[in-house]
Order: sequence, then structure tokens, then C-alpha cells
Amino acid sequence: MIGFERLIEISTAAQERAGESFAEQLDALARACVDFALANAALLDLMYSVKHTPEASEALRAAEQRFGQQVVDMIGGGQRRGEVREGPWQRLALPVFTTLRGYAGLAASGMLPTETAEHGLDDVIAYILRGCAPD
Repeated sequence: MIGFERLIEISTAAQERAGESFAEQLDALARACVDFALANAALLDLMYSVKHTPEASEALRAAEQRFGQQVVDMIGGGQRRGEVREGPWQRLALPVFTTLRGYAGLAASGMLPTETAEHGLDDVIAYILRGCAPD
């Protein structure tokens, strides 16, 4: 639970410092998530493995859902401003979340080639923006 709370705190602060556009909010969230993952690789693994066990507390599940809600709120704001394509939030949030989570996990585990590290996150953010762009 503490890991998700720290991640929420860090990502919320990053988004509060960013501009209001979907691109700026996504950039802030993505960089905060990857920075957190790099600084807390073991904790990140624990956070996402424990939440699926029967022993996971309701507080842990609620904290994870609050983080997911940040992604949903960011997408909803982008839709209201016409920066994100229309559609059910689930159809947009799942690809955004899994792409960010996957990249953060790869970065934290050291599985990204060195040449990828310099521009990798920029490419991931651009990829998400293209996928979310209005039709």
C-alpha cells in the first residue's frame, strides 16, 4: 500500500507542475512513473505482485485503484478538451496503463538496451499520444 501511495504522491505532484494539456499531463505522469520504478525496482515488483494475491488488503487494492484513477482522470480531461479520441475510458486507459507499466518495468529491471534508454520514454509517450489522438 505504501508503494502505491508514494507513487500517487510523486505522480500527482508531477502532474500539478505540468501544463493542462493531455500531452503535458501524460509526459509528467510517464516520467514520474519511470523515475519511481528506477528508484524503487524491488518495491515496484512487490506492489504489482502482491495486489493479486488473496492476502492483499483492501487498503492495497484501494491505493492501486486510486493510481489507476489518475490515468482515467487524465484521459477524461483530454477527451473533454478534444485532445483524446472519444470512446469508453476502459478502451483508452488499459493501453495507456499497460504501456507505461511495461516500459517502467523493463527500465527498472535493466532489460532495455543502453541505446534505448536515451529516447525510449520519449518514443513511448509519442506512441501513446498517437494512439489516443482524436480520429
